[in-house]
Amino acid sequence: MSEQSAAAAAQVPDDPVQSLARTIYTRLCGSIYAVADAKRPDPKAVAQLSFKLAETFVAANLEFNPVARAAREAKQKAEVKVGDVDIDFAGFAKKD
Repeated sequence: MSEQSAAAAAQVPDDPVQSLARTIYTRLCGSIYAVADAKRPDPKAVAQLSFKLAETFVAANLEFNPVARAAREAKQKAEVKVGDVDIDFAGFAKKD
């Protein structure tokens, strides 16, 4: 891997849907393509299915998993809303 592609890969945030889709894709491909005489689907279609399954799982996890819901609510409460912050910059400009 070149230094430029390594630097670009380091800047990409961790995407849980992509990580889960990758796991689903590799396991599906292992199961699908291990059978010798079976009709094999296009790998692109398997990748698309993997992403759909991962997105559905993440959405359902937030809907049905109480731990995931509590973590999401705690994160939302901890977020600072910039629009709600009132800073008086005029006070900084005053000289004694």
